Formats: sequence, C-alpha cells, structure tokens
Amino acid sequence: MPEPLHRFKSELFKTLGHPLRIHILELLRGREVSVRDLLRELDVEPSTASQQLGVLRTGGIVESRRADGTVYYRLRDPLVAELLDVGRRVFGKQVLDLQHVLAAQKRAEGHARTRPARRLTRTTRATAKR
Repeated sequence: MPEPLHRFKSELFKTLGHPLRIHILELLRGREVSVRDLLRELDVEPSTASQQLGVLRTGGIVESRRADGTVYYRLRDPLVAELLDVGRRVFGKQVLDLQHVLAAQKRAEGHARTRPARRLTRTTRATAKR
C-alpha cells in the first residue's frame, strides 16, 4: 500500500497533468489574476477555463477570492512556481540531450558518406562470396 506521501504526490501530479492547467499556473505565477484576464490570455471558452480552475481549486493548488463582482485567482503556495521551474529545466535538459544525439548522428552520417569505398582484395572478395 502506498505511503501517504506517495499518494499526495500522485494526486498533485494528476492535478497538474493538463497543459491548460499548467498554462493557468504560469499566468498566476507570483500574482493574482482576474478570471476576465485569465480568459483573455488563455483564449479558451469560459466553461473550459472554469472546469480547469475548478480542478486546480479542488486540488488545493489555487485559491480564489471575490471582490466587487470579480473573481481573482492566485497560487495557494509559491512552491508550485518552483515546481514549474524544475519542469522547465528538465525540459531544457532533454532538448539539449536530444540536440547532442542528433548532432552526433549527423556527424556519423556525414563521416560515412565522405569515407572512400574500401577496395576489395582477393581475401575480401572470397569472404564476400560466402
């Protein structure tokens, strides 16, 4: 049976596991934002944004307040922004690793094309016939 910490982490990552939710969290980084401004930035239907904000609110990731008929959202814990930063760094490292693999592959392909064909000797001809 998983430990409570493992269950918590699993639920946290499930809650974060949608691109629109991540986008919302990036917009809320370090500031409070009205629903109207979120909708303008997200360019999605209000019902879609509302659904994703509800998931984040239920998961305890964001909190809201109402003032003068406007609803504002903010991150409940600034550590979430740090978690997003770590995700960005992991992504950047994977991109760099892939670039290095592709560069090495390109060099190997270029080296194979520029290498002169090997002359066949009697020994290599006999081996090739087998």
